[in-house]
Amino acid sequence: MQNNIFKLNRRYLTATLLALISTGIQAQQASKPRLVISIVINQLTSECLDEYSESLEDGGLRQLLASGKVYSSATMPFPPTDAASAITTIYTGTTPYYNGIASASWLDRNSLKVVSCVDDSKYRGTGSYEGGSAANVMATMIGDELKAKTSSLGMVYSIAIDRESAILSASHSANGAYWVDNKSGRWNTSTYYLGGLPNWLDSFEKQSAYATTAENNSRVTNAAINCIANASLGKDDNSDILALTFEVTDDINTYRQLNNDLGKLLKSAQEAVGESNLLVVTTGTGVAPRQKADYELLRIPHGTFYIDRTAKLLDLYLNALYGQGKYVDGCVNNHIYLNSKISEQKKIDIDELLNRSQVFLLETSGVSNVYSSRQLMTASSDMLAPIRNSFNSNTCGDLIIETLPGWNLVNENTRQDLTTQHASAVFPIIIWGAGTRAESISVPVSAVSIAPTISKAIRIRAPNACTATPLR
Repeated sequence: MQNNIFKLNRRYLTATLLALISTGIQAQQASKPRLVISIVINQLTSECLDEYSESLEDGGLRQLLASGKVYSSATMPFPPTDAASAITTIYTGTTPYYNGIASASWLDRNSLKVVSCVDDSKYRGTGSYEGGSAANVMATMIGDELKAKTSSLGMVYSIAIDRESAILSASHSANGAYWVDNKSGRWNTSTYYLGGLPNWLDSFEKQSAYATTAENNSRVTNAAINCIANASLGKDDNSDILALTFEVTDDINTYRQLNNDLGKLLKSAQEAVGESNLLVVTTGTGVAPRQKADYELLRIPHGTFYIDRTAKLLDLYLNALYGQGKYVDGCVNNHIYLNSKISEQKKIDIDELLNRSQVFLLETSGVSNVYSSRQLMTASSDMLAPIRNSFNSNTCGDLIIETLPGWNLVNENTRQDLTTQHASAVFPIIIWGAGTRAESISVPVSAVSIAPTISKAIRIRAPNACTATPLR
């Protein structure tokens, strides 16, 4: 009898001990990471990663793929995308229709000049270099919500080679955003960020403006390692965010070099905070590297659509219809901006003006479709949802032109040469560290889910215009 009681007690103690161990493991896995490193790789595609991953050395991207949670079929919920609109979507968890950043540049309706999405005359850069701010982002970003939750004790930094990527990934309330001035080759920031250019980010380190993609990526990596060490990221219970932007091309060498750089970064971050306190989220932008194929030789339908010439022809056509005047203010990207003042002066019904312009443009060679601002602002059809997602009434044009597949859209005035992309390129979302189990998921997911996923991990609210739920 005593033996049976002893056996029962031993079983009870064993079960209790196992339960306590299990609870401890779960608690450890569920603890929020002290440091989140968010990595966006412009032009990263699942196609290229599948092709080149076996040629990569251990560590870096290969380590993330092998031991991370990999969503292999992610896309942006709107076409066309560029790095600026994609990065803002990632950090706000919503599309340009709500976050305000539809592209890297647009036509300012007051000055009729092409401006950057981060231009802000109130803030200058280091010395005489360009500054800027995130004032045009209409929603909160992950970093903003972290600041709000922690009474600004959580730190937010971003580092990129270009100004737009650095500012748009930093948040409105970041501690700092750093990028390389494209003329001097030196690190730059904006007076918008109160910390200025830190001593650990050597302002005298000069690099050629013609640096290779691999050299630029290495520079971002080294700056990130210095930031973790010198800004004391991940050292307390308030989570910190380090947002980094890299770039690859459809070339094995850029993937190999980036793989090595990320290997250095991961090793340094783990040594600084430990893997259990580190969460790394890596993704792409939905932008695909430009095809080098000779369409003429391959007999693939193609052509060139000159939007600046077309805009001039539209202006002549409207002059013939409504009398002399300047009806077209300009064009940027695939957008044509109409002069709203002249339509008011001549008492031209705006819907009539847009409809006649649409009909005219649809007859132009190379044009697949034309959308008007009114049409997108009142759209209820699911078929128009992707185009509507890419539109913002504050910055976009009145007429949005969609060219045929295989056609390039060229603007000789702004020297833009855009390849038509009717859908987002497929890219991965890789979540690694902080107790995340290795898993491969091929179910399609959207990039808008990244922000709520990070927010859930560090126990803050998702950005205020976020339209998605966390990834599972």
